[in-house]
Amino acid sequence: MIIQSISSFIKKHALIAPNDTIIVGLSGGPDSVFLLHMLTSLQESYNLRLIAAHLDHEWRSTSAHDAAFSKQIAQQLSVEFISKKISELDITFKLNGSKEELARRLRRHFFEQLQHEFNAHSIALGHHAQDQQETFFIRLVRGTSLSGLISMKPRDGFYIRPLLEINKNDILTYLHQQNIHYVVDDTNNSHTYLRNRIRHTVLPALHAVDNRFEQNFSRTLDHLKESEHFLDEHTKEVFNNISHYQDGAVYINLNKLKNIHPYMQNRLILHWLITQQVSFVPTSAYLEEIKRFLLHNSQSNRHQIQSHWSIKKEKELGYIQKKSTP
Repeated sequence: MIIQSISSFIKKHALIAPNDTIIVGLSGGPDSVFLLHMLTSLQESYNLRLIAAHLDHEWRSTSAHDAAFSKQIAQQLSVEFISKKISELDITFKLNGSKEELARRLRRHFFEQLQHEFNAHSIALGHHAQDQQETFFIRLVRGTSLSGLISMKPRDGFYIRPLLEINKNDILTYLHQQNIHYVVDDTNNSHTYLRNRIRHTVLPALHAVDNRFEQNFSRTLDHLKESEHFLDEHTKEVFNNISHYQDGAVYINLNKLKNIHPYMQNRLILHWLITQQVSFVPTSAYLEEIKRFLLHNSQSNRHQIQSHWSIKKEKELGYIQKKSTP
């Protein structure tokens, strides 16, 4: 049974604990409506506090209807509901990529504000198995690392994805059998977006080539996860061998870093930035820029890597420094 499968997945990955407060992303679409129903079915046994969160992007004429529908769903399930319009957010993001990516960033800002406000333990998203496949091919097309190909994780910081191994068809079947209504976003059929082109063109073609695609994709993803886990553990070991903690900073021995394979150098720098809680976009150009500064002679011993962060060099050592706030 689908509820049992989700419950087992939640326990396997320790996504929910008793007495948790969970922000639930609710768009009104089938995936998020299904997610909210699943979590309410677990609400009593876990003593959960659920807060349904809806962000009105204001990009479609039907967006106000979607917000009203989401509120109605939450009320029917006796779940707290919070909605906000993009124009009401206290932040402005520039459109540097796709409109889809901008929407994702805005939603995350909204969800994380609520997570902080309610001191929530997690933010639940309705991503399912086909979302995982689509994300894999999006990142493959755009050129990504092994870590990027692993795509979405059951838990990523505060974010949890209880439906990640559930097929979309099973979600729709359940909703129809239970006579649960949801809204449909017409833009899901538009080939303007890369995700939609992959959904409607690439994935059906792969299914047509081999009807074992679902199982084989899942198996390949498991192999990639195993490889990534091994490399992650190895990265931590190497990092401990080339670094030390002193006066509140983590110093890296640059002579040792020079003698390490370039691929591992990238992973070590990423690990260093993450452990120091530097906010950054992990592009190849960004990493190469940092490597050039660290591993080659330069006129300056300081390199700005973000508005509030810089890397400094002292003899054979490098360390990350945060700009002090007045």
